[in-house]
Amino acid sequence: MTMLAREAQNVQNPALGAAILWRFCCGHADAHPTGDPPRLPVLFLVLPIVLHQATAELLRRTRATSGLRTFAAKFGDAAVSKQDLLLQIHERALRWRLLTLNSIELAAAGRLLQLAEDGAVVPLSRTKARGLPEEVKQLLADAEKLGVWCGQLTLHEVTTTLKVKL
Repeated sequence: MTMLAREAQNVQNPALGAAILWRFCCGHADAHPTGDPPRLPVLFLVLPIVLHQATAELLRRTRATSGLRTFAAKFGDAAVSKQDLLLQIHERALRWRLLTLNSIELAAAGRLLQLAEDGAVVPLSRTKARGLPEEVKQLLADAEKLGVWCGQLTLHEVTTTLKVKL
């Protein structure tokens, strides 16, 4: 296995994805005006944003208080000029569906998340994990920030802002 293939396997694995989706759901539920958890379709956007290096860098450089609209607007800034990255989120979400599904399944089996009959994805624990490597802590923090931003908007507003179809 080549070094690049090994690195991709390390980052794009369902166990890491399960933890990322769990922290996204925690952030969403905390930020939602009525405490509602996210709906299943929005989870398919999380890994393509958090695990993609260029997109994650813009996520990290956007203040937590700024919100999803400010994050999306940064892709079009003249200094950054990466509008194509925003438009690629949809295609990446389609390509990474299996990883997301496997991550959701593992998170449910590990009692991190529960899928409700109405399509809600409920975080079963809110306690942050300890003893993780700094890189993993950063990914979980990124996911939680994204969850907070999405929790403040409707599903329609999220999809319109990120220019995706769910």
